[in-house]
Amino acid sequence: MAKRKGLSKKIRFEVFKRDKFTCQYCGRKSPDVILNCDHIDPVAKGGTNEITNLITSCFDCNSGKSDRKLDDDTVVAKQRKQLEEIQERREQIELMLKWKKSLDTLDSDVGEMISEYVESRIKPFTLSEKGTLGLENHIKKFGVNDLLNGIDVGLEKYLKYNSGGELEQSSVETFLDKLGGIIAIQNMPPIKQKLAYIKGIARNRFNYWDNRKGSIILSHYVQALEDYGWSEEKILEDLETEVIKISKESNNWSEWRRVLEKWTQDIRGWEKSQSTNQVQSMEFSFEDLERHAYMTQCEISDNIGTILYIADIFEGFNKEEFIHKIISSISKFLIEENDFERDKEKDEIVFEFMEREGFNQYFDYSKGDESKFGIRIKISSIIDELITEIFGSIHYPSKRYSRKDCEILMRNHIEKFKTTPNKA
Repeated sequence: MAKRKGLSKKIRFEVFKRDKFTCQYCGRKSPDVILNCDHIDPVAKGGTNEITNLITSCFDCNSGKSDRKLDDDTVVAKQRKQLEEIQERREQIELMLKWKKSLDTLDSDVGEMISEYVESRIKPFTLSEKGTLGLENHIKKFGVNDLLNGIDVGLEKYLKYNSGGELEQSSVETFLDKLGGIIAIQNMPPIKQKLAYIKGIARNRFNYWDNRKGSIILSHYVQALEDYGWSEEKILEDLETEVIKISKESNNWSEWRRVLEKWTQDIRGWEKSQSTNQVQSMEFSFEDLERHAYMTQCEISDNIGTILYIADIFEGFNKEEFIHKIISSISKFLIEENDFERDKEKDEIVFEFMEREGFNQYFDYSKGDESKFGIRIKISSIIDELITEIFGSIHYPSKRYSRKDCEILMRNHIEKFKTTPNKA
């Protein structure tokens, strides 16, 4: 006779759990009855304590069965099916974990391939550990396609060679430092990309350049064309053929400014077509307004994310404090600056508000490594543009919406950006 071995609490629990705490003979459940672990093949006749030979039985059924082996194999078949399902589930989980590990390996492989591609283009130089980590962060932030496009643009724009045909190390460092900013600009809407390019031309050509005023002048110019009824495609064509041309031909900031302001004044004097007036007076459905608010909020989130990504170059930059400040300021702007009776232009309102809020304190380009002073200046101008876009996108009233529609949009934004008082 086989010696009976006691069942551990763990095995008993696993059997009860598998059988859902239900007697497999009569169907009664705990706690209405006391449950036992019964052996399908009795121990007295060679049955083991393997979980496949155990079944949940209430006290009465187990006592009545004694050491007789089950003649009906229905329950056994049921147990086998359950065990097969458990095994199938386990195998699927193992496959999922294996797949997840392969994805982690894939991310690493992609990072290595991109690093190898960059190094093939910057020979004889190689990427430092910091440079490799920077590329990996770009992948996570922007994705592979945007990163590859940004790399190609940056390599073409910034790599320089000396008279002997040798690649200059400083140009490689400039390329790597500017890569994040290049991708961020590429992700802007087409008109904003074009305006950033125009400002870059002017900034590099003129001995003096006021980035804030330059942004206002260009914004007024584009707004005048939009108010007249020009499409995005037509505005882009004008920026390419007219504004870029004058930016390359002007001798200085003053000349450039006079021309753009004169053009803007002339456009505002053009007689608007009837069709344009009809577009401006149209009504929007609530769903349209919600969609507009959602898209604006997505753009704001993207702008904030871009700022946080490129702001690490500023010494002592406090990410958490800045997030709290910008979100709090958005709520404040929506409540205090959308005055329907105000005659000021949107850009004036936005820039005056930004001055009062003091965002420049977070991006002091005078502090830190002197070799990156110029980079910090350019990054600060990009950040200035991004913050301007944030507040410009939530300024109402607008000629495109009725007062009622503007109030709906404002309420939607206020609810979205509701936050605690600013601690900065």
